[in-house]
Amino acid sequence: MHDRGDLLLVLAVKETGSLTAAGRQLDITGAAVTKRLAQIEARLAVRLFRRTTRSVVATPEGELYCELARRLLEDFENLEARVADFGSTPVGVVKIACNVGFGRQWAGPTIEAFSRLYPSVDIELHARNRLPDLQAEGFDGALWLWHPQSTQWIIQTLAKNHRAMVAAPAYLERAGTPRTPEDLAGHACLLMLERDMPANIWRLNRLGDETGEAAIDVRVTGRLRSNNGDVLRDWAIGGAGIALRPVWDVFEHIRSGRLTHVLPAYAKLDSDVQWIAPYRSHLPQRVRLLKEFLAARLREAPWL
Repeated sequence: MHDRGDLLLVLAVKETGSLTAAGRQLDITGAAVTKRLAQIEARLAVRLFRRTTRSVVATPEGELYCELARRLLEDFENLEARVADFGSTPVGVVKIACNVGFGRQWAGPTIEAFSRLYPSVDIELHARNRLPDLQAEGFDGALWLWHPQSTQWIIQTLAKNHRAMVAAPAYLERAGTPRTPEDLAGHACLLMLERDMPANIWRLNRLGDETGEAAIDVRVTGRLRSNNGDVLRDWAIGGAGIALRPVWDVFEHIRSGRLTHVLPAYAKLDSDVQWIAPYRSHLPQRVRLLKEFLAARLREAPWL
């Protein structure tokens, strides 16, 4: 007989490619993983993995075992979710991921408000700089600010958003206000270091042109660069130059006058708030309610 723990152990070995890493994921020792895996293979009378000094790779039998294990675990999860939904009060744990800045400013307060309505639901909010493997890491979903090019997840836009150019009034008084995107080339721009995106190329669209077909690539320069958006925003407030920041991050500063919206007819259209989730045949009540609550709070996009 194979219990749920056996299925999780074999999947952990497959996903991590290491007995030691699988042990860390399951919070047991690598030696315990080795022993339990040997017991599973002995019962099956087949090898599930080929072991070398550098890697652990699934055999064809191991690939089949993992495929069926995922189905069994999903069926087991659906069984628990359906039974739990018979109760009138949602219970259980919801685990979601979110971009760091948006999580702190918007997702965190919204989730805290949801928690007051549903005190029997425990929520784990994981602030991440990169979208995790939702299925492998056991996430129910993610609030994310870009649209991944993948068909493995369910993706729904919860709120529109874009990146706007902002600068402190003192900077614009000193350096002048750009009137066209091309004018940005003569300004000190605050550059965001992002994976797979050149920091010195700003792809701008006229607002209203949601197709992206008329995008303008503007080459900008600047002596200050960071991979942290809060740093760029604070540099802009301090008068160091022009930053390209999500509207949700700066609209309060624009409203207060600390920042000025530069070239307001143009924006970078890559920051809509998305709900991203693994495919599952049944969405637990607690997850559905949280998703609907987030959508309702964000639907009016207060920063727009």
